[in-house]
Amino acid sequence: MRRKEDFYEDDFYEDEEELDLMDLVFTLLRRWKLITLIAIPVFALGVFFAMTRPTVYKAEMTMMVSSGRNFSASSLDGGELSVNQKLATTYAEIAKSNAILKSVIKKYDLETSLKGLQNSVTISPVQDTELLQLTYKNGDPALAAAVVNEIGNEFMLKVREVMNFQNIKVVEPAEIPREALPKKRALIIVISFVLSIMMGCMAAFIVEFFFCKLRKPKDIEKILGTSMLGMVPDFNLSLVDGGKNGK
Repeated sequence: MRRKEDFYEDDFYEDEEELDLMDLVFTLLRRWKLITLIAIPVFALGVFFAMTRPTVYKAEMTMMVSSGRNFSASSLDGGELSVNQKLATTYAEIAKSNAILKSVIKKYDLETSLKGLQNSVTISPVQDTELLQLTYKNGDPALAAAVVNEIGNEFMLKVREVMNFQNIKVVEPAEIPREALPKKRALIIVISFVLSIMMGCMAAFIVEFFFCKLRKPKDIEKILGTSMLGMVPDFNLSLVDGGKNGK
């Protein structure tokens, strides 16, 4: 059975937790100007970024890697399939080599650097298959498809030159994309709003942490190490003097 003192102790700690929560709320209310000052520019920057996102199209090309021998579905065993999958991983790096991309930039007079084209082009093996998927993003859909097909052609020529045989076949050439990639403006705006509030609240708590004035009696108790006996009311001296003079 619990003692009476235990109930008092539990109530005390519950009050302390509620008080700490209210302190956080009052901190945000006191610093609402600072929160607004930081949140508005961050949110405005996010809205500007969302509204000015360019229209981008993505063209895709699919290729298949083989061992270079003629084979049928019945003669293809698991060992050869595993080798072809490893070749696909190796060829994924060759396709983005500097020589191939420089040739593409020169042919189409692309207004981008070699590094920029490498970031825009992705070539990766499809998991557990012999297929390679080559993609390129650009604001011009026709140019995106042309660049993908050209990279694929240059890639096959490069492999033929290095390996002395042709073991890559085009499964599906790139076609001109009809629809642009989604801009996700609503998602960016929502993330910007949440981020702006978080940054504003963080700034408010940082300023509050370095605020050195005493606001509550318990702050004084922590410094002095003694309990507070009572509070002295703030009398209006003008009213007190006026009452004396009136008498």
